[in-house]
Amino acid sequence: MIEVRQVSKRYGDKTVVDRLDFTAKPGQVTGFLGPNGAGKSTTMRMIIGLDAPTSGSVTVNGRRYAEHAAPLHEIGALLEARSVHPGRSAFSHLLSLARTHGIARRRVDEVIELAGLTAVARKRVGAFSLGMGQRLGIAAALLGDPAVVMLDEPVNGLDPEGVLWVRNLLTGLAAEGRTVMLSSHLMSETALIADHLVIIGRGKLLADTSVEALVADAGGGVRVASDDAERLRHALSGPGVSVASHAAGELEVSGLSAREVGEIANLNNISLYELSSRATSLEQAFMELTHDSVEYSDRKVAA
Repeated sequence: MIEVRQVSKRYGDKTVVDRLDFTAKPGQVTGFLGPNGAGKSTTMRMIIGLDAPTSGSVTVNGRRYAEHAAPLHEIGALLEARSVHPGRSAFSHLLSLARTHGIARRRVDEVIELAGLTAVARKRVGAFSLGMGQRLGIAAALLGDPAVVMLDEPVNGLDPEGVLWVRNLLTGLAAEGRTVMLSSHLMSETALIADHLVIIGRGKLLADTSVEALVADAGGGVRVASDDAERLRHALSGPGVSVASHAAGELEVSGLSAREVGEIANLNNISLYELSSRATSLEQAFMELTHDSVEYSDRKVAA
């Protein structure tokens, strides 16, 4: 389990993480999301002791990372796949990590096979493609057979087969009761993997919820068309309901489901010739939630 409790991180007068509070639980894949500059990397660095919180606490399985006698057995992390000496082979890199924790050589062979690197295990890492480097980073994260796995952009550079491998791997680890924390900008892939979401913006917690709840809260709205659109507009009006018109006879409704719109139209004897829900994706819900927290955007700024 990863527990982040009222954590803040400041560099001089700049607050990068601001009283962040969340838990990544065993048996779940927690998607850790946010725009660029949101504080995700800093938070993950604090989890594994590379940065110290200015205030608050971060623990892995009940202890600070530095307090674990053999941290690779507690949490395996991939933050930067290229942080490997380019002159080493994949095998020698993993073996050197294993020796720091008394991990048997056979475990090195196991994770090499698991990551699909058997054919290139003796080749220098400097010649690896981005995808092969990602596989090596994931192999290193799994080396200590940890109870917690934390990966930053694990599918970056992987082909479709590799993406599917990561998806099945992470869901399988969670099914074994492990804590899995995943940071990614690929919303479609996160939606397929994550059981829970923690979303931050400008260092602050924006959401701590499930994928389904976030999408449902965002709401896609309802599109409805009628020859009596004006009367329908009045019938639909109420607290928490928004009705807009972008074309003659057509209404865009938010705050009501398609079923509720149909029932109201029926009660008022209003005929409809179109009624459909506009589904919201995780990406759309994420964009809506974080639009005020984006550090860089393509919005035009007035001179």
